[in-house]
Amino acid sequence: MNQIKQMFELQQKLNDATNGIIWTEGATKDGRHISWFRCIYMEAAEAIDSFNWKHWKNIDGQPDLDNAKVELVDIWHFIMSEAIHFGDTRFAEAYENMEPEKEIDPELMVEILEEMVAVSAGATVDVDKAQDALYKVTGIFFKALANMNMDVPELYKRYLVKNQLNTFRQDHGYKEGTYVKIWDAVEDNVVAFNIMDEHPDLTPEQLYKKLEAEYKP
Repeated sequence: MNQIKQMFELQQKLNDATNGIIWTEGATKDGRHISWFRCIYMEAAEAIDSFNWKHWKNIDGQPDLDNAKVELVDIWHFIMSEAIHFGDTRFAEAYENMEPEKEIDPELMVEILEEMVAVSAGATVDVDKAQDALYKVTGIFFKALANMNMDVPELYKRYLVKNQLNTFRQDHGYKEGTYVKIWDAVEDNVVAFNIMDEHPDLTPEQLYKKLEAEYKP
């Protein structure tokens, strides 16, 4: 199974568990409206803040590239969710063999993210353009990924960590407020990424078991 297809299947499973299977109709099991495009442009705006764009402060500051990658993975969650909601996931597989750029261009990255904000925000205003917006945002996303020197295998690795950690959180009382996010003075996402770094070939099930072994609330 290719990695993009597997990520879609994992996202479907996670959304079913957290929002109820009714989520594909545009609302959670609690009746709350879902706007995946709004999620996309909010995360894209946060990604822009990973770059030193403010002319009035931190003039010599360096971009937070690791945080930008984290935001891109979050955006990917929402792109996949909108694609599943829309009923078309196969189109994204065309990007499976995307080639990353050799150097990261921070200024270009901000421009790409601004385009993503514009397209996704426009889709929330004019729902008739949602289908075209989905395809366009997906293309913009993979352009951003390439500019960040990320390929699909790296996206998959980072997505897998967040997906299984989110699943683990839900299974261990996240919504009820009983989940403990700090594990021995270290945040859970740091623990999860460290596990993946040490064992890069873990399956989703194996990573989940590793998290269970590490969790000591």
